[in-house]
Amino acid sequence: MDLLNWLSLAGICALGAMSPGPSLLIVLRSAASGLRQGLACALAHGAAIAIYAGLTAFGLAVLITRSPVLFNILQWAGAAMLVYLGWKALRAPAPNTAAANIPAPHQTVRRSALQGFGVAFFNPKVAVFFTALFSQFVAEQQALNTKLGMAALAAGIDAGWYCLIALAVYAGRNRSWVSKSAGHRMQQLFGLLLIGLAARLVLTL
Repeated sequence: MDLLNWLSLAGICALGAMSPGPSLLIVLRSAASGLRQGLACALAHGAAIAIYAGLTAFGLAVLITRSPVLFNILQWAGAAMLVYLGWKALRAPAPNTAAANIPAPHQTVRRSALQGFGVAFFNPKVAVFFTALFSQFVAEQQALNTKLGMAALAAGIDAGWYCLIALAVYAGRNRSWVSKSAGHRMQQLFGLLLIGLAARLVLTL
């Protein structure tokens, strides 16, 4: 793939990782117990993403190149998934101050890692997300290192994003200047970006 395709793939992976959902809640909960718990959850989540990305990169190539109809269906599914995630982010309710003040129970590093892995690996939406979006970048003639690079890129971006989340929670856990409304506005911004990317994908079909 050329540089533009790599950047496009990185952008899609980043927007997918940043979209709100159960994964974010699990990482936030783990990070509330401690920095090690938050980082373990984030890295384990990235490991599960690597599995899905690798299976998609290796298993989808031959199938989509032999079925143009399926290829188009997956492209439309990818755009629909982005719209869904974007719309969900835009409609996310404002933070509830009373609920946010409820302390999270302490949990071990091992349990945090298992939760991070499980929330990604057992989430069918993750499989749909990768199957639909990776279909635009996978080709039968791609080299092995390219496919491995695609999986590593997806896993690295995902784990890196949630590590930043864990670090932010740990750094601001006792600081009053952390704005709850800022996170809500950021989710809405991600929602707009996801819908914009969906529009771009539709226009290129």
